[in-house]
Amino acid sequence: MKDLLAWFGLKRFPFDKNIKPSDALDTEPLKECLARLEYIKRRGGILLLTGDPGVGKTLVLRRYVQNLNENLFKTYYTPLSTLSRSDILYHLNRMLGLPHRLSKSAVYSQIQKTLLESREQLGKTVLLIIDEAHLLQTGPLEELRLLTNFKMDSYDPFILVLSGQSDLRRVMEFAVMEPFNQRIAIRYHMPGLSPDQSKLYVTHHLKLAGAKEPILDEKALEAVHEISFGIPRKIGAVTEQALTYAMFDQKRTVSPEIVLKVKSLQG
Repeated sequence: MKDLLAWFGLKRFPFDKNIKPSDALDTEPLKECLARLEYIKRRGGILLLTGDPGVGKTLVLRRYVQNLNENLFKTYYTPLSTLSRSDILYHLNRMLGLPHRLSKSAVYSQIQKTLLESREQLGKTVLLIIDEAHLLQTGPLEELRLLTNFKMDSYDPFILVLSGQSDLRRVMEFAVMEPFNQRIAIRYHMPGLSPDQSKLYVTHHLKLAGAKEPILDEKALEAVHEISFGIPRKIGAVTEQALTYAMFDQKRTVSPEIVLKVKSLQG
């Protein structure tokens, strides 16, 4: 079997998900998202981050966390969003490394005390990131809202980032979620890339992988954007499949016809 990397003179697969956050292209959505994360870092409170699957939410969070001052911030991350109303508190309790408590009220008090002391006594703000938050039901979301009530609701000693797919925005439209909505300090819906940004994204990743010459022509890059709707993960998948088809066709460059072949085989 032919080797894709050797055929195109690449050092590694161009869209490997293990890319260093610092190597990621500074797309407009990424920069916009980082600006909002910087705001919530100074302010504290809740940030709601939404976007379609593959748009780059987790990557931008990795980039953000990587650049935080570890002397001032302590980050906790969890993708477990299918927990019940009481289970989410026990899960957070374990994440924070706190002793087990039998009653829910004891767990709640212990978590709040730890978050407050971390900020006021240790000088470290806790950053809690809950990924896949679109899977949370209204009950667990209500528990998270109550957890943010400090000093008669006059203080935000920690940061809560809820990151999830676009469905999360619809959940927030429920009437029962109005109290939670009022507590959200800032929100950002991460869009797909524009046609020009999509082209830059493909070119950037191919160069990172070691490409010396352009592999996709201008029309091929336009076709990649059209098929992927500008979603970075889809852009990567489409481009890699197109490279594979080009290799088996004995081609060193990818034409728009080869990209459209990807679309036809996807159905």
